[in-house]
Amino acid sequence: MRRWLRSWRWILCALLSGGATLAAEVMGARLLRSMLGSTSLAQTAAVSGVLLGLGLGASIAGRELTRGAITPRRLLVISHLVLAAFAALAPTLAHSLAAPIARLLVGSDMVSPLLGNTLRALVGLGSTVLPGALSGSAFPALVMAGGWRGGEGTARVGAANSLGAAGAASLATFVLAPSLGVSWTVRLAGLAFAAVAALAWASTPAPSPRGVGAGLAAPAASEPVHAGEGMGGSSTLLGLALVGLASTAWQLTLTRLGILAFGPSAFALTAALSAHVISLFLGEAAAAAWIARRPHTSAPDALSSLCRLGALGAALALPVALALPRMSMHLLAGGAPSTFTLWSSAMACVLAATLPLVAFVGAALAQGARALETQGRSAAQANGAVLLATSVGNGVGAWAISFGALPLLRLEGTLALSALAMLLAGSLIARRAWWRELAWATLAVAGIAPTLRDARANPAALLTGPFLYAGAEDLELGRVRWRRDGREATVAVRYDDTGGVLLQIDGKVDATSEGDATTQTVVGLVPTAMARSVGTALVVGLGSGMTADAVRSVPGVRSVTVLELLPEVVIAARGDFARSNHRVLYDPRVRARAADAAQWLRGSAETYDTIVSEPSNPWVAGMSELFTEEFFTAAKGRLRPGGVMGAWFHAYSTDGATVASVVETFRRVFPRSALVEVSAGQDYLLVGAREPYRLDLDAFFARVEAPESRRRAERAGIEGRAAWMARFLAGPRGVAAVGEGAEVLSARDLLLEFRAPSLLYRDATAEIFARFARVQDLPLAGLVLDASPGGTWLRTLDESEPMREAGAHLRSMVLADRAGEISRAIREGELAAGLVPTDELHRTRVARLYLQRATLRRRGHDPGGAEADLTEALALRPQVSERFRALVALGDLANRRRDGSRAWTRFSEALDIARAAGQPAPELHVRRAEALAIIGAPAEAARELEIAIRETTDPARRMQLRRLLQGGR
Repeated sequence: MRRWLRSWRWILCALLSGGATLAAEVMGARLLRSMLGSTSLAQTAAVSGVLLGLGLGASIAGRELTRGAITPRRLLVISHLVLAAFAALAPTLAHSLAAPIARLLVGSDMVSPLLGNTLRALVGLGSTVLPGALSGSAFPALVMAGGWRGGEGTARVGAANSLGAAGAASLATFVLAPSLGVSWTVRLAGLAFAAVAALAWASTPAPSPRGVGAGLAAPAASEPVHAGEGMGGSSTLLGLALVGLASTAWQLTLTRLGILAFGPSAFALTAALSAHVISLFLGEAAAAAWIARRPHTSAPDALSSLCRLGALGAALALPVALALPRMSMHLLAGGAPSTFTLWSSAMACVLAATLPLVAFVGAALAQGARALETQGRSAAQANGAVLLATSVGNGVGAWAISFGALPLLRLEGTLALSALAMLLAGSLIARRAWWRELAWATLAVAGIAPTLRDARANPAALLTGPFLYAGAEDLELGRVRWRRDGREATVAVRYDDTGGVLLQIDGKVDATSEGDATTQTVVGLVPTAMARSVGTALVVGLGSGMTADAVRSVPGVRSVTVLELLPEVVIAARGDFARSNHRVLYDPRVRARAADAAQWLRGSAETYDTIVSEPSNPWVAGMSELFTEEFFTAAKGRLRPGGVMGAWFHAYSTDGATVASVVETFRRVFPRSALVEVSAGQDYLLVGAREPYRLDLDAFFARVEAPESRRRAERAGIEGRAAWMARFLAGPRGVAAVGEGAEVLSARDLLLEFRAPSLLYRDATAEIFARFARVQDLPLAGLVLDASPGGTWLRTLDESEPMREAGAHLRSMVLADRAGEISRAIREGELAAGLVPTDELHRTRVARLYLQRATLRRRGHDPGGAEADLTEALALRPQVSERFRALVALGDLANRRRDGSRAWTRFSEALDIARAAGQPAPELHVRRAEALAIIGAPAEAARELEIAIRETTDPARRMQLRRLLQGGR
């Protein structure tokens, strides 16, 4: 206890230092993104720089402290004052250097992608090595200042550091950054560094262990050198490097799994990071207690056993890790809990999968320091050597996993690799009899193999997207055609029974060939057709490729550059979506570039007539910068005179203040702007022009009515000039009214990145529509070239009156639906569909409401009401996917009431739709078999089951059907 009381200040220093370091690293990564871009290569380079610096700093500090070249207190004061100054200046430096570094990197990319990536990696490494080294030097200094030996100092300092890091990372992400922004959060971390320096200056180090300052320290009397321990330094360090590699592999893979379970947001990233660091803390704390009670245990044997136990823990935790999406599904199935409950539960779920391996990693660091001390090193030197070895393993692992293991072995294989790395580390550190090594390997493989087999057999298990789709029982995402765990994200393509194609990125559906067709078409056509000249265009985000296809369909477009970071998305657009996007990537005018959009616009010298920005939602980590003033300003600088920019944004899963901020930020850069309603209550488009500009409506309509453009528009449900005019909600004055008083979003703060995730489960439709209701002038007022009484503008406005009235009913429909008043929503939707009976999209939205009410009525044991709703849905002649769902549901109801003939008819109609789309439909054959069994045709029912067995791709389901077939026979 006395020893603890003497050292509490150094423990507090470790706590504060760890917290400040990780908070600065988490927030500093966002600052670096403005310079390096958001590619995985840039992120990996920056993280590797921190890890390399940490290991080098600890190793050099341990050696110099042992020589007596500097005292631990002096080193702590100097290093943390420099870190405080660095944190204070970092936001300003990052903002100032963003443009020149972007020009250097983009220019290098244009010469050679290899040159650009090499420079990007060097800049990332160079930017983070020094602060990493300064942070790393604190570890051996604190070990020496506390006077601990025998690995106890490594355990105690590490535990305090990890505990502070976990708490500070969560505080910074969930509290400080959403209210203060990234820059001020980094500066607050600088104050914490300064506090460490002040506390270290006011503290008195414990007496130095014997030998420190006068060469290497001999082992303490209480720690005799065990047989064989004096010769294992290199094998111990190599084993620790493998431990570091295993830890990084587990962390990166668990982070990706956490994203698939809880969404690709900054909150999910921090929850996974905090779970990893908490696991380290628990392992280090347990090691400190163990070493204090059992100082005579053989350190190499203990270290080797910890590695083997970590491998066994990984094998046992593998099914838990792969079940994270299922855990999230259960958590969110009953509705979204509070932000605190959701993310504390998310952290607990990830912790359950992280702890079995990473806790042993934390304990192994302390035992590694003990092993090195018994080989003749001082406590400070041993601590530095341990950190250097594990940091090298961490750094190598970051590159090897991101660019090798994940793409080749996928998530489940990379988790297995972590277990094998821990097993190999244990074998290197302390070799045992061959049969013992074989026993450990057998145990690990026996734990891993069944889980890997099940994961391979069910590729959809990780792709349920529970953070968005939990509780949506009637949602059918379709069958997984392929899944790739890329270096940037996990990408999958699904096909539904009607031939629709869905693109999933990290579990979130980011593009579809049917449901998103209107959005992708309007977002591409409107800004391109509004530009004064049509020649060159830039599209931010490829998705399905339908936006780029809409852009190139406008007459006069000579070239289209598409910026897309994910190579898997390019593969999907080139293959799976080729029919939907009319093979856009095979057009020599269209070129896809792997580039970060914000960096490209800051660093490129190319100019465009049209820029279209259609990224993912701003709550997705890395997307918020594409909604900032700096991004829009950079885009404006790349527009030619009279050029137009279109920026998509959404009005769901957000609030009115956020929508107003996006609108006001865009308006500040583009005062001559317009607001377009793509889909009521869902998708909107801001269009702004570089001065001088007036919209020539005749030229606009001529472009969208050209044959190729018209084909795209008609597929999106837009026919005629009145339909186009009805999409416009506001001109410059109306846009100003919507954004009035709102906060302007800045890349310096990235407030949206940390506020948007907390709004994911919020419905503020009424608040957002109230903002839109501020618009008092006519659509496009003040923007059109010809506003004369007989001109195109006023004439088309009169023609679009019924459609604009239908739009008002659609907004009322959305409000009623989100308030849970489905019957009122249906009435409003029918009014909208009655005003524009030819609009298939309106009819389809009403049909979805009928389907929704039918589902509720079936659950409420009202099959008659459900059947009436499904019949009404069919009568509306909706799009094919809704027609298919209604037919299947009607067939199910008929089967339940034992009306096999009616069920057979409905299922056969649905099967015709699937066959027309060229899609297998095994479950429809199962349903038809049930109908035939009711009719009394067992032979025909058996044939239907045989077809279902042939068509199904799920091995477990195939076994069920075979048992069903055998039972029927």
